[in-house]
Amino acid sequence: MHRIVSVFRSQIRYKIIFPYLALTLVVMMAGAAIAVGLVAASWEERLQNQLAQVARNTTDALVRRERNHLEFLRQVAFAPANGDIPAMAAAFASGQSDQVIRALDPYYRFGVGSANLDFDRMIAFDRNGKLLLDWQRVSEDPSAPPARITGTDVSNLDFVRLIISGSTVDGNDKFSNLIYFAPDVQPYFYTAVPVRNGEQVVGGVLIAIKTDRLLASLEKSSQAAVTTFYDLSGKAISTTLLPRTDLSLLDMSPQAVQSLLNGQAQSIFTVELRQRGYQLAYSPLVIANLQVGYFSVGLSRDFQVQQLSLSRNVVVVIAMVLAAGSVILGYQIARRITRPLSDLVTTAEAVTGGDLEARTTVMSVDEFGRLAVAFNQMTEHLARLYRTSRDLNKAIEIAPVLKVTEGAVRSLLPDADVLALLAEDGTLRYRVDDDSPDTIRSLRHVRIPASDPLLRELAAEQGAVILNPDDEPRLAPFALGQVAGYQSVLLTSLVVQDEPAGLLIFGHRQPSAFTGGVLPSLTAIANMATSVLYNAVLFDRVQGEASRRRAILESIADGVIVLDSQRNVMLVNHAAEHMLDMHDWHLVRRSFDEIPLKRVDVGREVFGDGERPEHFELRDRVLRLSSAPVIAEEGQQIGEVVVLHDISAEAAVDQAKTDFIATISHELRSPLTVIYGYTDLLLRGMAGELSADQRELLESVRNRVELMNSIVKNVIMVASIEANTLDTEFAAQDVWTAVDTVIMPMRKAFEKKGLAVTVSVPRDLPPVYADREQFHIILGQLIDNARRYTQSGGVTVSAFRQGDMVRIDVADTGPGIPADQFNRLFTRFYRIEGNSSPERGSGLGLVITRQLVERQGGQVWAHSEVGRGSTFSISLPIAHEQTNAVASPDKANATA
Repeated sequence: MHRIVSVFRSQIRYKIIFPYLALTLVVMMAGAAIAVGLVAASWEERLQNQLAQVARNTTDALVRRERNHLEFLRQVAFAPANGDIPAMAAAFASGQSDQVIRALDPYYRFGVGSANLDFDRMIAFDRNGKLLLDWQRVSEDPSAPPARITGTDVSNLDFVRLIISGSTVDGNDKFSNLIYFAPDVQPYFYTAVPVRNGEQVVGGVLIAIKTDRLLASLEKSSQAAVTTFYDLSGKAISTTLLPRTDLSLLDMSPQAVQSLLNGQAQSIFTVELRQRGYQLAYSPLVIANLQVGYFSVGLSRDFQVQQLSLSRNVVVVIAMVLAAGSVILGYQIARRITRPLSDLVTTAEAVTGGDLEARTTVMSVDEFGRLAVAFNQMTEHLARLYRTSRDLNKAIEIAPVLKVTEGAVRSLLPDADVLALLAEDGTLRYRVDDDSPDTIRSLRHVRIPASDPLLRELAAEQGAVILNPDDEPRLAPFALGQVAGYQSVLLTSLVVQDEPAGLLIFGHRQPSAFTGGVLPSLTAIANMATSVLYNAVLFDRVQGEASRRRAILESIADGVIVLDSQRNVMLVNHAAEHMLDMHDWHLVRRSFDEIPLKRVDVGREVFGDGERPEHFELRDRVLRLSSAPVIAEEGQQIGEVVVLHDISAEAAVDQAKTDFIATISHELRSPLTVIYGYTDLLLRGMAGELSADQRELLESVRNRVELMNSIVKNVIMVASIEANTLDTEFAAQDVWTAVDTVIMPMRKAFEKKGLAVTVSVPRDLPPVYADREQFHIILGQLIDNARRYTQSGGVTVSAFRQGDMVRIDVADTGPGIPADQFNRLFTRFYRIEGNSSPERGSGLGLVITRQLVERQGGQVWAHSEVGRGSTFSISLPIAHEQTNAVASPDKANATA
């Protein structure tokens, strides 16, 4: 087939034959296609009508099934006493399962044996929704006893609540729908009614049939090849065609779901299942006047496909016979027409092969002769343009571009000159060849303002313009007529970045020189030269700009590295070369990620300047790194600029400061412990009875020691965070226990100030995932802060779940915090201005709290109103525990 196609494409005679063949085939195939189309449409309409009828049959069968279930349940609900079998209402009113079992047993056996009922499950519940019995069919044999399921909880089901409350929906107290009973993976179609003792609802009874059994029954009534139920999202939940493991193959397409959502009563689609085509009709699944999903019925398309294939084959045979006759006739005609083309084809192939000097020898006076003349002229034009383009592509500077262009123009007009008017230092001046005559070189002294209106008008033309300097007064400032003596000029505008940047000028001293047959070639040369001249101007600008930028970059004391979008090093200044020892970066291509920078922590936020820049270590240097993306005009990141600052000296000073603070803090703990201990002994009367003044002084000493001890602990905690030596061991922490443990030693302090402490933490609150000691420190800092700054009222600690987090609020009735101080609330050494509390802290508590909360993966924030108190809140992640509840086989429990 490929060889045949190649032959047809190789000669024009076959292309002449093809229209005749195509016309013949179109006429023949049009009638055949109409006939086949009408047959196909008839079969398609017949199939769709069958589908519509099948869908109606399925709907009618489902309605009958629902009506039969309701009629059966109505008989059950109003069943009278029969011998030793109690009446149904009395059995349910007794609330005893054995009475209900006796009353329902004969109806169950009748129902499972009836083809119109044929249910799989019967459930009874009392007036409180408590399960009385749950029978599940275990065999196709109607006489087989059912399995009794225990543990089914139906009290929370909506329809059960409606039944036991005596409520109705649209005046109806009977309910039908689809339901899942765990652990069964397929849904049931259920019907439920209340059981009344007089006017009082004493319970309810439910029968349900598995949807697989229901679909099989519906399919027998509707004569469908496949019947399927779907949920409201279009996911298949039961079918008669595939096993449940392959249900996803029948999921509704988004187009089918959307068409039904748009109000269509039915949507028809074709699907492939098990290598067979099916036509499926989708419709809403309505049970008890409520749409609960969708259903589809399907018929096989095999018969329709066979009939269409037979009709198509007949048409193809007829068309092939007629096409063969058309080819033979057209071939004979085409041979007589295409012989003169051989010479043209040979010449064209030679030109294509690179021989631009080849010319055709066809001399006829018909269309082929005129084509040969035009072809020879075109070849000459192409040869001239090719040579010009080849020479221009070798030039990248302005002077060589003008010289090559002038040579090409003079090959057409020997007396023509080429010069350029280009922007330079805010004005435009002429660029001419040094070998040009004096009259032309004198144009170098002419300056044209960049705002000249003629320049903008020519730029808007977007092409070559021919003018006579004597007839165009706007050309007077350009001195092309007065100085150079040109009578005709061809001007091509040069535009750089949407702004006029100059002109390419072809000048001649004869009027109307740029007309006739040479004009197309001159225009083409001008366009090519302008493009190359544009690049030459840009090259000249880029070279100058690159030199200036390099000088600026080298003058920067910090290290500067320019990266591309793949983070490869593109440019490095001298400072960066020295810092990174990358003196060969311009010779060896390398990625910035290959530089052995080791991330280090220097100047943490607690004692730093509040910012968290990235710091890295390279050999004996510590570097601060900052970077910024390079964004193109269209918003795409094309690279990155990295700035390196050597902070080795600052890092050493910062580490010395941290070590000094840690040492001083540890040294202060020993004397403070001794002072506190002796003061406590004196207050206990170990050295004798104390007077009131002595006791007051000693209590003041002890309070100050406690305050100092708290400050020392905070400073030690800060030093641990600074040195990154604080161990964090995550585990599940009970919130109530933690709050109680933290508050217990503080209760005396609260009582001393007359403050009430309220804890509102549920005992069943999920545990948080945190370090125990750090969690206690966080709670202690927030609760102690609330105590310190609250003079009357109390403090409330509450907690509750919020998504995957547990939120803990510590609210006080203190003076509140002004809004203008909130942005500094969690910064080091900051204490609220105007607060008169005698127990003001060190200004480190909230900073430490934030650091520790963030180490646990949480957040901390505050809310306050002046005069109404403050609330400090933290959120910590829940310690998730994965549990799987699997029903025990011996209990056969199920949950609705």
